Amino acid sequence: MSFIDAIIHADEQLLIYLNNFGSEPYDVFWLQITKPLNWLPLFLFWLFLLIKKFTWKQGMFLFLFICIMAGLSDVLVNIIKHSFQRPRPCWQVGVMEQIRSLKCSKSYSFVSGHATTSMAVTTFIYLLFKDKFKWTVLFYIYPLLFAYSRIYMGKHYPADILCGYTLGVIEAILYLKLAKYLMNKWFDKNLL
Repeated sequence: MSFIDAIIHADEQLLIYLNNFGSEPYDVFWLQITKPLNWLPLFLFWLFLLIKKFTWKQGMFLFLFICIMAGLSDVLVNIIKHSFQRPRPCWQVGVMEQIRSLKCSKSYSFVSGHATTSMAVTTFIYLLFKDKFKWTVLFYIYPLLFAYSRIYMGKHYPADILCGYTLGVIEAILYLKLAKYLMNKWFDKNLL
């Protein structure tokens, strides 16, 4: 077995282990967790924090910037998915027979868009507020639950999630640099 095959096998075994914690009584909960719109109260809270820390106009600019970042993140994820073409666990022969699967998608698995985008947005927000609010680390509950829902539903392998998290952190750091540049240029003072 090659090194890559060993990693893939370990990834499949970890998925099977984590996925099999699921049971029917919890399905409704995880089906709700995986829907981005169900996180709208958190997004509105973040908008409130942005407006509170900055002016209304600056807060709205950052919020729209974050929305654009999320959209571009989704585009990048889809390019990666079509480049790697890794089947989802719920379609992978040898794996699908050993996992619980809820609403399997036909698109590819690697990398997880849920993990990438949720981590990018959360890290961006965290970096904006980490010095002002000590509890902002709690925002990371969102990408942890959001991404685990994908394992629970049999849609992603753990490596899809971990690579998505890594990509999301990199995106957040790069986009924050761009946001700082634009904010300082357009709003005429050092805001970030």
